[in-house]
Amino acid sequence: MTRILAPLACLVATGNATTPVLERANGLSAQSVTTNCKQACSQLSSTFGSAFHWPQNDNFTIWDAKQQEVHPACRVEPSSANDVAEILDILVSHWCYFSVKGGGHSRNPGDSNSVGGVTVDLNRLSGIEILQGNKQARVGGGATSIQVYQALETRNLSFVGGRVGSVGMGGFTLGGGTSPFSNKYGWSLDNVYEYEVVLSNGTITTASESHNPDLYFALRGGGNNFGIVTAFTVRTFPQGPVFTSMTTYSANQSNQVLDKVYDLYTNINLTSDKEMGYDLYYSYSSESDQFTLSGTQRYGKPVRNPPVFAAINQIPTLSISTNIGPMSQAVDGTDSMGTTRHLFATLSVAPSRSLLSEGLKIFQEEVEAIKKVPGLDPNFISYPLQRNAIKAMKQRGGNALGIDRDEPLFLILISTAWSNSTNDADVNRMTANTIDRLNSTANNLGVANRYKYINYASAAQANTVFSGYGENLQRLQKIQKAVDPRGIFTSKGLWRGFAKLL
Repeated sequence: MTRILAPLACLVATGNATTPVLERANGLSAQSVTTNCKQACSQLSSTFGSAFHWPQNDNFTIWDAKQQEVHPACRVEPSSANDVAEILDILVSHWCYFSVKGGGHSRNPGDSNSVGGVTVDLNRLSGIEILQGNKQARVGGGATSIQVYQALETRNLSFVGGRVGSVGMGGFTLGGGTSPFSNKYGWSLDNVYEYEVVLSNGTITTASESHNPDLYFALRGGGNNFGIVTAFTVRTFPQGPVFTSMTTYSANQSNQVLDKVYDLYTNINLTSDKEMGYDLYYSYSSESDQFTLSGTQRYGKPVRNPPVFAAINQIPTLSISTNIGPMSQAVDGTDSMGTTRHLFATLSVAPSRSLLSEGLKIFQEEVEAIKKVPGLDPNFISYPLQRNAIKAMKQRGGNALGIDRDEPLFLILISTAWSNSTNDADVNRMTANTIDRLNSTANNLGVANRYKYINYASAAQANTVFSGYGENLQRLQKIQKAVDPRGIFTSKGLWRGFAKLL
């Protein structure tokens, strides 16, 4: 089936005509919806052959154990935007729920593996094509960060990709995309020149600064509320090996370390070195029954012990490991697939040295209460949204995040892994308590900020993410209604995963 690239004015008129039919479909019972999905799967099976999978014959694995436990009606792997459009037509015509998997790094059932509906797996949409004399690359919507790094490194190039190699382009970029390269180039969403997207009526279109600029704006931070992105045209840049150092510290060094970390995050004489990045970790190990403060130094050039880290390197360490190599090597972790449960939650604050100290204390107190949870691996992680990255957010019409400030923000992520479903409530309670107390502390210190990074938000935070975008919320909702008048990508539609605008 060949699709025509259409401007949004045509798409809105086309979509409105079918609204009454879909409103009736909204009233179907759960049993009818299940029947609909069986019918949709049968049609997909006959259309897509070996790219279609019934669950009983499927060895599909996904990162989070909670999503691995989900049972979709079937799974299908499109190989092109035309395939995605045809799949979407079938799903909408049967009114069958679905989820779309890019890298599959979400933590919630229904985000990227459908609960009783169809999982649309973009795994085969992972091609990388280098364009414009090595200045751009067209990246498939199902590619992972490590796949893109590896492809570009053959030309001594790189892009604004993830810190973890298995993170997918789709969710990462549509939600923001913080990167080891962000201090120099900004976030991923500010380094996308064009999106290829399949809209709710099955039409394939593109969005860029000059073509469908409203949709282009919305895709820069608006998540999965507008369509299925099948390709990103991204900025590439010359890049050689990078320096990475991982250090751990004893408890009696904590205040000294936090002092130097705060300097790395805020001192303009240090942050003006755009090659520099630093991630702070405070972690609990169930094996040693200890909390450990650690940091990851990153530098975009093959320089061992870069001068920007000279002050923090004067502090004695418990351990240190350093490496100079390609970015693909730096992000290549050993994540197990489908065996570990994960929960993220987040907040952002204005720079505050006091909050860092109080935050570690709060985190430790809350984790102490659940230390016996099997496989417990909780982390307090912080790094800055740097001044340079904030400046980049004003490029090409600006993005949707609503961040308008001159000073950096501190992003805080509470990331916890554990083994058993019987402990889900324990981890949820610990995480919620930690975030609530951190928010209260931030308010008391006068450093609270409304912005929440959508890619780190918990399901409990999903309803408040977009209110943190300020006045952009109404603009995003208006664009969503224009490109998806039937509400396929809303909380009452067919793909209800992730944070929703409506």
